[in-house]
Amino acid sequence: MGEDINMIEQAKDNIINPRYKKNENENDVIYTLRLIEILKTERPFDLEWEDIKQLIKFEGNKDSLRKANDTFVGGYAVHKYYQELINKNITGNITDKNIIKEIEDKKIELQKERIKLNTTKVELNKWIREDARLELLFDGIKESIVKIEVPNFKTIEINNGQKEGLLGISDFHFGKLFVSINNKYSEDIFYERMNKLASETVELCKINGISHLHVLNCGDDVEGMTLRISQMASLQYGLTDQVIKIARYMAKFLNKLSEDLEITYHHVLSGNHSEIRAFGDKSFTFENMERIIIIYIHDILENNKRIHIPVYNGKYLSFKIFDYNIYAQHGQKIKNPKRVIADISQQYRRFFDVAYFGHLHHDCQMTTNEASTHDCEVVYIPSIMGSDEFSDDNFFGGAKANVEKEVLR
Repeated sequence: MGEDINMIEQAKDNIINPRYKKNENENDVIYTLRLIEILKTERPFDLEWEDIKQLIKFEGNKDSLRKANDTFVGGYAVHKYYQELINKNITGNITDKNIIKEIEDKKIELQKERIKLNTTKVELNKWIREDARLELLFDGIKESIVKIEVPNFKTIEINNGQKEGLLGISDFHFGKLFVSINNKYSEDIFYERMNKLASETVELCKINGISHLHVLNCGDDVEGMTLRISQMASLQYGLTDQVIKIARYMAKFLNKLSEDLEITYHHVLSGNHSEIRAFGDKSFTFENMERIIIIYIHDILENNKRIHIPVYNGKYLSFKIFDYNIYAQHGQKIKNPKRVIADISQQYRRFFDVAYFGHLHHDCQMTTNEASTHDCEVVYIPSIMGSDEFSDDNFFGGAKANVEKEVLR
């Protein structure tokens, strides 16, 4: 009986392709790798995973063997790596323990590369999503805003060029709806305050003999909806509608002023509420809705020759009124207002006389230095919105519809 079994085993050995047999100088790991290499590269008809399992006396099914190979060896790339070692005939000096360590190191290296690739894909997909959202927003605004008709101009009674005025406005937070202890706010209330402001400004300019008015907007025109989740509870409109409505109204506001005055409109291109964020994600804060608002105000008023709208780049702007150098930005990152004029003068190698900021929601005017004929001042422009629940909770206060007006001689 024993002789019969030996004869059967010998017959099996004769049937097996000699190249699939284990060589004398091969350990189990090298032998297994060689069989897998033949299977994956040549796809021979007489070698399958089941055959390899039997040849190496693997205890388990062929799927376990395949998964063990993919997991342990790290896939075909690692397998190719060790096949190169075999081809270079340097495996004779490598022990099973060293081979396993090399395989694990290679597996970690591949895992790092895979994570890098996945991270790149995630960032790319995130950028594509954000870009698509911006395009959708642009498309909605383009379809919703049309050219505004030129108003019926009134004769400018005083035009001697000896005086120019500046009207500072900031922090509309358009789209917010609330009732606080001393204030309430909505779209209609915003329109009411701004219309009143336009009438009072025209009257004040007539009294002071001003024919040319600079209108300075220090940002946060919209409440936004991506700064923090708590915003969602007090929104009257979504972000797209906020942008469309405020751009359309500001064009009408400037049109109204231009009936009696020459207007130059300066618009700061930043504001923390108008940043595009995904609830705290600051990856796209350089994309700001103020940029969209000013571009469309510029475009829909292009037929009104009494309104000049310079388009600025960057998060700050500067311009001159007579010999006064004016600097403005939203102001959310200003830590030391007493030093700001000295700092920006040093940074931009130009002396500034007045710096305007918004953001704080209350009016403040401080002298920081002096020139030969005037003081150098920092001016905070209050919010049209006024105090809200946040102001009440933190005892900040804030004057509603209080606007900085200044005559520069």
